[in-house]
Amino acid sequence: MFWSPLNAYAQVRAGRNGMLWQPAGGVFAVEGTVYPGAPLPPTPITDNDDEGWWAGFASGAIGGLVNVADGQWYVECVGYPAITTPMLPSATIGGHNLGVAVRSFADAFKVAFGFYPPICVVSWSQGTMAVNIWWTTEVLPENGTSHYLMPYIYRSYEYGQPWRAEGISIGDDRAGLPGPGKLYGKATAGVGGTKYNLTSAQTLIAAPDGVNVINGFNNKGDLYGAAPSPSTQAGQVEAGFADMIFRGTVSIKSLGSDLFKIIGDVEAGFNVLKFFGAGSNAPHYHYEQAMGWVISDLVALGNSLPHQLGV
Repeated sequence: MFWSPLNAYAQVRAGRNGMLWQPAGGVFAVEGTVYPGAPLPPTPITDNDDEGWWAGFASGAIGGLVNVADGQWYVECVGYPAITTPMLPSATIGGHNLGVAVRSFADAFKVAFGFYPPICVVSWSQGTMAVNIWWTTEVLPENGTSHYLMPYIYRSYEYGQPWRAEGISIGDDRAGLPGPGKLYGKATAGVGGTKYNLTSAQTLIAAPDGVNVINGFNNKGDLYGAAPSPSTQAGQVEAGFADMIFRGTVSIKSLGSDLFKIIGDVEAGFNVLKFFGAGSNAPHYHYEQAMGWVISDLVALGNSLPHQLGV
């Protein structure tokens, strides 16, 4: 049987009443770069865990969900290196760890109840890269290790997506948030460019309830999730700069005055300098509204699932 320390109170309550706890499904969180405790799973703040911390918007959504609807969902935070650079091998480990966690829960759930559970994922920043690796290498391919669970994956909420498909940010649309907008007259995209960004085909896939699985949230001015279109000079240069960070051939901390020389483009250099100059005020660090909406959406989805599953 599955067990989660974040759901301990729900499990104990069910046991005391002689019942088997049956959550609506599973929600998994993959945090962003250098969250507290990495590579161990982050510990979200909840009313029942005063010693925990809010590591970011992914674990924040888990903590909020437990606070408002404890026991409705099985919840788990997934650990991985989450290092600054090289991000690519770090995110690859995160994608693998997510797959292991999801399959372990889903298989145990099926043994207990006779059917596979609905699955949702919440991620932020580098965590979205890990989720996208899991999605494109384990879920979508017919020979992928998690492909058998594709019919049960309902949502992937992703804040600040470095690998976002150009012009698509469905979470913002559903939540009524402003979204990333345009830059230099063209729709924005993830900073990964053509080398890493998801395609529209990989992004526009419907869940069992007809809602798009990938719900992206990207603030205007977010260097990672609202970069210039890869078809622009600035977009191509920023993608090349990001690739160096992904592969570990340049360190953000060591750039200093050499930033423009490395980036080699005035518009791209201005975008990067403006972002890093804003520090904690940068748009990438302000997804509070999106996080609140995700919590509400998960509660509503959880309430709807028993009817949809016929149980």
